[in-house]
Formats: sequence, structure tokens, C-alpha cells
Amino acid sequence: MAGTADLVDAYADLCAARPGYAKAEAYFDGDVDEIYASDKVARLLAKSNLDELDAINFARIPVTAVTDRLHITAITTGNDDADEDIKQLIKRNQLDEELPGLHTRACSQGDAYLMVWPTLDADGNVADVDMLVNGAATVRIIYDDENPLRKKLAIKSWTIGTGKDQQIRVDLWYPYRSDEDPARIERWVWAGKHSKKNDKWQPYTEDGQDAVLPNPFGEIPFFHYRTDRPYGRPEHYAAYGPQSLINKLVVSHAATVDFQSLPQRYGLIDPTVDQSGMQGADFDPESPYDDGADPEDSSNPSQLRNDPGELWLLQGLKGVGQFEAANPQVYLAPFDRYVKAMAQVTSTPFSEFDSTGDAISGKARQEARASQTARVQARQRSFGATHADAFEFALRLLGYDDADVTVRWQPADYRDDTEGWATTNAKVDAGVPRERALIEAGCPPELVEAWMRDLDDDAELARRADLLLKIGNAVQALGTGVQLGAIQEGDVRQLLDGMLGATARLGDTEANR
Repeated sequence: MAGTADLVDAYADLCAARPGYAKAEAYFDGDVDEIYASDKVARLLAKSNLDELDAINFARIPVTAVTDRLHITAITTGNDDADEDIKQLIKRNQLDEELPGLHTRACSQGDAYLMVWPTLDADGNVADVDMLVNGAATVRIIYDDENPLRKKLAIKSWTIGTGKDQQIRVDLWYPYRSDEDPARIERWVWAGKHSKKNDKWQPYTEDGQDAVLPNPFGEIPFFHYRTDRPYGRPEHYAAYGPQSLINKLVVSHAATVDFQSLPQRYGLIDPTVDQSGMQGADFDPESPYDDGADPEDSSNPSQLRNDPGELWLLQGLKGVGQFEAANPQVYLAPFDRYVKAMAQVTSTPFSEFDSTGDAISGKARQEARASQTARVQARQRSFGATHADAFEFALRLLGYDDADVTVRWQPADYRDDTEGWATTNAKVDAGVPRERALIEAGCPPELVEAWMRDLDDDAELARRADLLLKIGNAVQALGTGVQLGAIQEGDVRQLLDGMLGATARLGDTEANR
């Protein structure tokens, strides 16, 4: 039986996208092969194992510079029972660990998927819900050509076994369209290695179930996280070129280091020199008469002694010298330039690549990070909307028909330095609403709401703002301590969490007096 047109087209689309995802993953992980100018150069480097030198990978920085600022602070509905079930879903599916990985995969490859599907009890009722991360190399949503906002179908494909026992499995997931086009799951298998010349797709029934199963929930259970539409592009896509050249410079420089430590030398022969007389020990390691002999043995004394005041007589040579190795600046200067080029083409602040440069003011840092901050906010909007859709579907499976999920993020540009809090005070003094000033400073809205609840005393607000200013000074001092190695970054985070939590509790206590 031949596969359907949907199956053939969807599988071809999935396979065509895989090389791009593999390339993105290789650049993110630093597993990119170097580009050689010639086969001879490749052989020379392979001779010294330099072709296996681990890359100095800068290409992952444009990705981590975004994902390090994607922190979910809360996923809520306003319904206590639903919120409790969300906590259980997060715990059951280890989403505290899985979701950051999902964000990283979506940003490093452009696309990632979260599958939401129920587990049933013996009576066929929903007992719980699985929320599992899937990679773009195995899952792909195909969008409707007429309406690109609508999911036409989803394909998931994986390989079972190897060699002659290899099988390619494919599941096609359809949403409900009409009674004639119901929601369903089509299951297919291809025995052996796939070939475009043949069509050997067969319905899969080896597990005892039908090849076509009903989808009782009417929706495609895959949720698409992407950096663009309809499909994303890796955050570090523009870094591929600079990283390839950096790899080449690093390998080429490594090849010259030995020659800088132990330079090659030469001697110029003078054919007019009379070489009669004693020439030193005659030793030939290839001669049968010298078998087992040691050229450094006392019976084979060298005429060249490495002692002060010794005179070296080099028979037959009229001059000696050494070949100069390549100047390191030939590699280091363009190395720095390509790192800067990577920062420019990926719109990533150069401070993300080099944190040892001159310190800049908070305002200058904020301006330098403006483009990146906008990108982080865009990811928060896109990923947050997809998270909400996924959790609302999970709650519907659990019996909540009208759940409205809200995903809150840590602000994309949190200001915790002295200058930032001084600016916040100035905004409040100039008449900017208190809540707006604090949110613009990067305080989570829910924390601002808790602070402002039942708080109408401007003096109390000023006291808290002054307290935040002092906390900002402490943060700056602690940051210096981290740089000097006097305190660990993890200890600082724990300390600040405790300070901010105590501040919030203190405010709540005083507001309730």
C-alpha cells in the first residue's frame, strides 16, 4: 500500500529541514569541522591531530545571551484548584528543568515542540497529563497553505532498529475539520532505509492496534515554539561565518606554536671547505654495524657541547640560521575582529563576548543591550503565548473548560544597580506613577502589586525606594566581590532572594498594621 500524499509531502518536508537543524546544533555545541583551503593543508593538520582540536566556541553566546534572560516567574489562572493542578503538572513533568531546555532548543535551532497528551486509567478516564519536549528533527507541524495560522497536521517520525532490522515510524496527527474529516492519528511504517524512488509505506499495526486511531480531543497535541513564522531561524544563524573563520584561525595558530617554541633551523653548505680530518663519531642507525648503538653514548662524543666558552666547529657549513614562525598577531588581530563581527551581525552586545573590557555606566549598558532586550521580550511574548496554549489544553484534559492561563516572566532588562534605582526615585519625584516606575525598573508586576496593595503613604513608598537603593548599592558591592573571587555567584543569588523576600514580607506586615 502506498502512502498518502499528506504522508509523502510531510515526511519530505521534515527530512528537508533536518540538515539545517543539525547544522544549528553543531555550531551551538562547537562541533563544526574546519574549512581547509586545500587537501594538503587538511592532511598536514591531521598529521598533528589538529583537525580534532576542540573549537573555541563563540557561536553559542548569541543564543545563551537570550535564553539566560528567559525566566518564568509564575504560571497561573486565578483559579486556586487549577493553579494547584498546574503545580502538579510542572512537578510531574519536571518542567522546572525541561522548559529552560525547551527555550534553549527553540532559540538554538529556531523550532521546538511540546507534546501534551493524557495518560488514561483502567476505565479510560484521564488520570494525568504528560507534557514532553520534542525536537524539530522528529516533529514538524505543517500549516495550511490557505490559512497559515491554522495547523493542517503534525508529523512525528523516529527510527527503530538498525541495519536490516531498521524501521522508520511515522505518526500523522489531524485536528477535527468535519464529520467527513475527523480528528485522527494515522500510523505508518517503512521497513529498511528510506528511498525517494520507492513508496514502501505501510499502515502500522504491529502493536495490535488499528493503523488509524481516533483523536478524541479534536486538536493537534503539539505546540510549536519558534523564533519566526511559519518556522524559526536560530538566534546564532548569522554567527556561522565568523565562527568558521575563528575555528580556522585557532587551528592555524596552534599549528605554529610548536615552531615558535622549537623553530626550524638550517645550515648553508660551503662546497669549497676542505673537510679532511676528524669529523666526529660516525654513527648510522640504519647500518647493521651500528645495531644497538646509542648516539649519546660516551663512545660517540659530540663535537658540539652546550657549555659556556665552548667553540663549535661546523664542518662544511658557511652559515646557520632558523626559519621564523608566523607572527601571532597574524592570527590574533583578525580573531578579535571576527568576534566583534559576530557581535554585530547577531545584534548581541560585545560585553557578552568580552566581560573584561572597560566598565560602562548603567545607561550605556542599557542602550547597548536595547536590541537584545527587544529580542528577549519578543521571545517572552511568543513563547509565553505558546506556554499558555499548552497549559490551557492540559487543563481542558483535566476537566477545566474555561481556564485562562497567564505566564509571567522576569523582566527582560532588570535594573538592580545604584544608578537604576536612583533613576526610579527621580521618575517618582517627577510624577511618574509609582507602579509604572517600579515595573520599568524591572520589578515583577506581581511583586509591585503586593507592595502597592493598601499602600497610600508616600512616605512609606519613599522609605521602600530608599531601601531598594541601598539594596542596589549592596548588589553592586557583591558583584565586585564575585569578580574578585571573594564570594560565589550562587551565594549572592541566595542572599539577594532572602533580602528581597524579607523586604516584601516587611512591607506586607507594616501595611496590615
